[in-house]
Amino acid sequence: MCGIYGELILSGGERDLGCQGEKSTDVLAHRGPDDRGTMMGGKVFFGMRRLSIIDLKGGAQPKWNESKSCCAICNGEVYNFRELRAELEAKGHLFGTKGDTEVVLRAYEEWDTAAIRRFNGMFGLAVWDARKDRLLLARDRVGEKPLYYFRDAGRLIFSSEIKAILADPSVPRRINPRGVVNFLAAGHAVAPETIYQSIYKLLPGHLLCVQNGEIRISQYWDVGDDPYLLPLDARNEKNLAEKILALLDDSVRLRMSADVSVGAFLSGGVDSSAIVALMQKHTADPVKTFSLGFGIGGAYNELSDARRVAIALGTEHHELNVEHCDLVETLRKLVYHYDEPFGDPASFPLYLLSRFAQQHVKVVLSGDGGDELFGGYRRYSADRLARLYQLLPTKLTEGAIPALADRLPRLRRLKRALKTLPIKDPAHRYAAWLTLFTPEMQAELLMPDLLACVANYDAAWPYSKYYFALKGDEVDHLNRLMYVDLKTLLADAYMEKTDKATMACGLEARLPLLDHRLVELAFQIPGRYKIRGATTKSIFKKAVSGLLPPEVLRKPKHGFSVPLDVWFRGDLKRFAFDVLLDGSTRRRGYFNTCVIERLWREHAEGRHVWDAQLWLLLNFELWHRIYLDDEEI
Repeated sequence: MCGIYGELILSGGERDLGCQGEKSTDVLAHRGPDDRGTMMGGKVFFGMRRLSIIDLKGGAQPKWNESKSCCAICNGEVYNFRELRAELEAKGHLFGTKGDTEVVLRAYEEWDTAAIRRFNGMFGLAVWDARKDRLLLARDRVGEKPLYYFRDAGRLIFSSEIKAILADPSVPRRINPRGVVNFLAAGHAVAPETIYQSIYKLLPGHLLCVQNGEIRISQYWDVGDDPYLLPLDARNEKNLAEKILALLDDSVRLRMSADVSVGAFLSGGVDSSAIVALMQKHTADPVKTFSLGFGIGGAYNELSDARRVAIALGTEHHELNVEHCDLVETLRKLVYHYDEPFGDPASFPLYLLSRFAQQHVKVVLSGDGGDELFGGYRRYSADRLARLYQLLPTKLTEGAIPALADRLPRLRRLKRALKTLPIKDPAHRYAAWLTLFTPEMQAELLMPDLLACVANYDAAWPYSKYYFALKGDEVDHLNRLMYVDLKTLLADAYMEKTDKATMACGLEARLPLLDHRLVELAFQIPGRYKIRGATTKSIFKKAVSGLLPPEVLRKPKHGFSVPLDVWFRGDLKRFAFDVLLDGSTRRRGYFNTCVIERLWREHAEGRHVWDAQLWLLLNFELWHRIYLDDEEI
């Protein structure tokens, strides 16, 4: 795991890239505290900060070939590098190191850009080929590792994090109005756009190639491209469950390869518990597991569930019970590390848990991805009710029932469902399940000048694009919803959350459930095997049932629960008021502060629950102060 940075001169002649490149590279020191390396060759600069995981002594980057005509840097891991190395050695390639970056370089030399499809891993990588005057950037299939780029008339800059790009004072810091709308609607940026004009995020499964000054972006992988799996006549529930378990076991095995200690995040849910159970099969020593809970208890503390699993599996278990923490200081640090406004409050406990785990290990395995592949969200089940709900009279579904629900101060999920189920277009209905600030709320919140800039913009466009894009043998409504999540929520929010929270602490997170072979398999499984009645992830639970205690399989979906509601009525109440309604915030001209004040008062007085919306607004303002106003963290 590393942080990479680079710059390529497109026009205007060669200039000294070294001084600024060195500074920008070191902005990524938290991602790679163990080592640093740079390369400067005419019109190109590569920099990297290294977190040493494999080949601790010999794995330094950038990595050159013998003729100094080709150079590679890589953030992440290529898990099948040993198999690829053996294949390349058989073709006559010689290796001087034991790591994966040299394999990336040799694979590119042998197979050109087709090499990327041979990699099983998480990565954001760059290859400079002086012979072809070509810069190649590539991001892994699912988007576990980020890769950003800035381009103007004379150059292209890329990095693992936006802050390294912004370290160059000549890069403008201008707000992208559509980025604001995306953030308010989804709680995160929507790739390829970011909150900044002229800074973009390379989409998962894509290549960016610059050759002779021309930039081309292409997709090298999508679901359905790799027919590894069972033939149609063998895709019964039993065979599919067995295949899930076999692939997950191999994925865990690959991700345990490291020259440092490997542990796991353990919530007590089915995904993380299954991964830990398989880890125990591949090591003689107890797996180090890590769990977090908030001291207020209830739904915010699952330590007892994780502890029961740890005892049953025989792990070396470590618990972090958060009784007190400096909310404001931690929030400021998180805003800094995410570079953009980021609205998933689960980043908060994940950061605290990562900081805790890093005291014991350098690598953790985590259960991200299982819900998006195998149907773990309750909204998947709820959405299936839409057809029945729409049979009721419109006066009830779009009038009386939602109006009655609005009079209740809480029951937010029920109110959302009652407003969402009447929507007939399946893509826009699914967008409504996930939207935080609805178009109507944004029309109230945004000031006229900003609203005019986005007058014809529909923030729900990714849902329509991906809902109808899925191809394959088992294209049903549920799989379409999961594909939308794979391309949007998982890549833009959850992968971003995991990468930034763990790397802020110098910790590498590996995600066995997102092995691309499992992703391929998941979308060849009919939705009826994933959700049965009210039971979510049915086939996955069947696949791992022999690994886990029965109570784990019965445990409902939970995830990191964050006491936002409690915080905004308590420890964050005054801070949120002071930040969101002070003079500098009011003068920005983005938002109607009367609307913000109304949301704050209604929440503080218990009349409505606006914690998610207040969290977004608070994150946005703190981001603005740090990145646009240059306020100290």
